[in-house]
Amino acid sequence: MITVHGLLGQPSLELRMTAASADWVVGGRRHLDLLEVPEECRITLGALRPAIERVAAIPSDQLVVVVASGDPLYFGVVRALKDEGLHPEVVTAPSSIASAFAAVGLPWDDAVVVSAHGRPLARAVNLARCLPKVAVFTSAENGIRELAAQLADVQRWYVLAERLGETDQCVRVLDAETAATTEPREPNVVLVLAAPPEQLDGHWSGGIAGAPRGPRPEVSALAAVAFARTLPEPGELVWASGVLGADIAAFCGWAQAAVLDPTTGATRTSPEVVVADADHLPDLGDHQPRSIVLTGPVPHHLPYGYRWRTETIGDTALTTGVLS
Repeated sequence: MITVHGLLGQPSLELRMTAASADWVVGGRRHLDLLEVPEECRITLGALRPAIERVAAIPSDQLVVVVASGDPLYFGVVRALKDEGLHPEVVTAPSSIASAFAAVGLPWDDAVVVSAHGRPLARAVNLARCLPKVAVFTSAENGIRELAAQLADVQRWYVLAERLGETDQCVRVLDAETAATTEPREPNVVLVLAAPPEQLDGHWSGGIAGAPRGPRPEVSALAAVAFARTLPEPGELVWASGVLGADIAAFCGWAQAAVLDPTTGATRTSPEVVVADADHLPDLGDHQPRSIVLTGPVPHHLPYGYRWRTETIGDTALTTGVLS
């Protein structure tokens, strides 16, 4: 039998008693130490997959308790267990994301939540570029400083929620400059906001949780063709230059994809920019786009790894590339 217990802060008496009677207790070292689990009964979580495989091999008549941070059903371990064909009972706890929003009194039904824990940071950055309220499950490698560094060209505020539920819990609202130099304590989650929390309490008319989409923007037919060629999804990055740049930025913003101008590396806001050097596109380092839209002269050297299409519509040359 497998039971998954969520834990945010100090363990309850129920969890302590369950762990004390279990044949095996699975969790991070911090949680196992907190529950005083004997060494011979521990399965310490480092890499998730080996631990799940060990749990799957335990006879079904033994009691296994898995301790997970926050809500184990929300970006948590329950999905991994079920993928292995296991069907645990679940005793949940408040999500750390919900607790972070509660700490600053900010509703989060209109927020987008993304995990950078064991995953690339790019999707979190791209969502934060184009949406006003993004919550990020962080890691030691992908945290508040890395977010602030990659979002330096857009105005954002950061809520750093450290050690939620612990006696030394700390929740701070930071500007971008402070966020970029802050040494966070683990564990933590980060909210990336377009304004300080007290300024984001406006009316929300949505009936489905998540950032609301406004009306589909009115753009030129050529921009609609370019959008159809690339079909950006939420959290993806698009490069756009030339006379269609502003229209593509509007369409991608509606689709919750970020847009950078390849000539400047900045978030696209200006109405018209052309490629300064038609021989090549500049290298934007970590900002590798999923798709590229160019209007005007075709660069002599296009990046490898993309499916390119060039066509002339009316008097305008349109080049689109989608990452293979």
